[in-house]
Amino acid sequence: MREAVLKLLLLTLALLPSCSSIFPHDRAGEPDYITAVRPTSPDMIDPDRPFEESRYLPRYSLNSGDRVQVAFDVRAIESDEDYVIEPGDVIEIKVLFHTEVDGVYNVRPDGKISLPYKSDFRIAGLTPLEASAELAALYSDIFRNPSVSIQLKDTGQRIDNLRQIFNFGNQGQTQTYQLGPDGFVNLPVVGEFRAAGLTVAQLESIVNSSYARMAPEVNCNITLTDTAGYGIFVMGEVEEPGRLTITGPTTAARALALAGGHRLAEADLSKCILLSLDVVSGEATAQYVDLEAVLKRGDISRDAFLGPNDVLVVPSKRIVEMDRWVDQYIAKLLLFRGVGGNVSYRLN
Repeated sequence: MREAVLKLLLLTLALLPSCSSIFPHDRAGEPDYITAVRPTSPDMIDPDRPFEESRYLPRYSLNSGDRVQVAFDVRAIESDEDYVIEPGDVIEIKVLFHTEVDGVYNVRPDGKISLPYKSDFRIAGLTPLEASAELAALYSDIFRNPSVSIQLKDTGQRIDNLRQIFNFGNQGQTQTYQLGPDGFVNLPVVGEFRAAGLTVAQLESIVNSSYARMAPEVNCNITLTDTAGYGIFVMGEVEEPGRLTITGPTTAARALALAGGHRLAEADLSKCILLSLDVVSGEATAQYVDLEAVLKRGDISRDAFLGPNDVLVVPSKRIVEMDRWVDQYIAKLLLFRGVGGNVSYRLN
């Protein structure tokens, strides 16, 4: 019976709209999510600190409405590979004994330069040494054994362009972004990322990996500046069941208090159920939480932490469940069929 109830509740959790998306990122380096909601074992407690402060606090996962500040750092990068000429570069070409070709050339956005006698020549994508060889071959039909040298005069155009993109006026190269209702954040050059469900460190790692592929001169540092809070759900025998908005670490006992407390005559605090769904991996887990031991005996080691979109279910006592079953399926059914009289029952 207990297993069937857990399976049904897990299915309900999986259908929650706020938890329906699975993100295409792993949680490398992060602890298993169920570890984050279970209290630390007693042998791991720091004796010099209160137990409440010694338990493992779950890493905060970003949610829709949160604000993050992104500080961009744009600088030229060192490389062991030969420099490749790009559009915007300025180069100086000299041909020995043929000064009519000598000059400073700007590489156009199409990657070409205009040369005397030869019109356009695509130079972008070549190293200076490769370009020298190709120009020597190009002019070999009109010059005898031409000797061509190329000197880079200005290679900072790309860096300048990137700095203009990441220049946000008085804020310099720092900008604040708010996660949209869909959990996405849009960043310059690399575009959109699904940030909801990730920690700040995970988001920073993913974003920097994208910049490394698309604009290696850019590196960013991300900090959380404002939280919109996240939702947890408290159901069952509580005074005010429903969704609660939480802005910090919350235990099951605190969530129960925020829901108005339990119904004294009906709730079975010893068998509360905590349902968790990891929105990154899509893994759903369930565990029993003995809130009776927490509230009546002060054993806070049994008080689990709740994460975003977790569901805490406070079940009914067995006698209350039987009472409701008799009322719903016997008394009301007989009355519906027009059968009068009193309905009585006995529980052994």
